[in-house]
Amino acid sequence: MSERTGQCSCGGTRYKLTKDPMFTHVCHCSQCKRQTGTAFVTHVFIETAHFEPISGEIERVDGPSTTGGGHQLFRCSTCQSALYSQYGGNEKLSLVKGGTLDDLGSITVGAHLWVEAKVPWIDLPPSVPAFDQNYEPAEVWSADALERRKNAGWG
Repeated sequence: MSERTGQCSCGGTRYKLTKDPMFTHVCHCSQCKRQTGTAFVTHVFIETAHFEPISGEIERVDGPSTTGGGHQLFRCSTCQSALYSQYGGNEKLSLVKGGTLDDLGSITVGAHLWVEAKVPWIDLPPSVPAFDQNYEPAEVWSADALERRKNAGWG
């Protein structure tokens, strides 16, 4: 694994991922767009135990999710940049906001979801599976990633 690091927009909060991510998807749902202020969000799935803060302080903000299971958003306490999320109260699995990575190009996207809500000026690559709404992980995640997901309580 090449070490992956990231930071907030002010640079005061830095982190590293100590293991390769399980999976990465791009979500185009309205909730993700509102929470990030962008046209989509890149979610990098990793066990929380492999998200290691290096500097700065991170604060938790509770918010809604499209599934109704709750959403905990973790932000830099200084600039309020969103760093990662946890859903449904599962603290073992984190979805790192890909835009905070120092090298987002080191991540391979495995799927696009909620493309029915995608803005029309974004063209999706035909080589990446795209789903009108959500997807079944078994359709696109590797067997190893599915096992890691299960061990993190999302089985």
